Amino acid sequence: MIPTTYEARIVQQFSHPVSLVYEAWTRPMHIEQWLRPSESIRLSVKEFNFREGGEYFFDYVWADGVKPVRGKFLRIVPEHNIIFSWVPQPPDPDAGAETMVSVFFRAQGENRTEVEVLHTLFPNAPMCDCHNQGWSGALTLLSALLSEGQHNNLTTH
Repeated sequence: MIPTTYEARIVQQFSHPVSLVYEAWTRPMHIEQWLRPSESIRLSVKEFNFREGGEYFFDYVWADGVKPVRGKFLRIVPEHNIIFSWVPQPPDPDAGAETMVSVFFRAQGENRTEVEVLHTLFPNAPMCDCHNQGWSGALTLLSALLSEGQHNNLTTH
């Protein structure tokens, strides 16, 4: 019997060119500003080797403590997609459960971008639901970052 896995899928439109939206995913200084479930949670990027086969290490700082996440970049096609593993670390109750995140960037004209986040291989529904909410919050923060003029530090080259 094949084990059941769960997946979270979020699609969001951005009123910015794909080059700008993509860049927000590629540098630690930008990621720390938005790749978190909500404003109340902080992200500290400890390692970020953005290349295929490169690894990352994040500390998410919650009110009740730090929840680290590790992963590896599996595929990078600039301005088209990024695929990476996502592995919660202790003390997270789901520590060791390796999942996969696929991010697709689709230009919708000159100044619009559709982003699809597909997070797969969850071993259970509660972990999936938690991450679905997390990605929704993160993309909302990314939209705010780009829309509030804070994208001035992002470059498009």
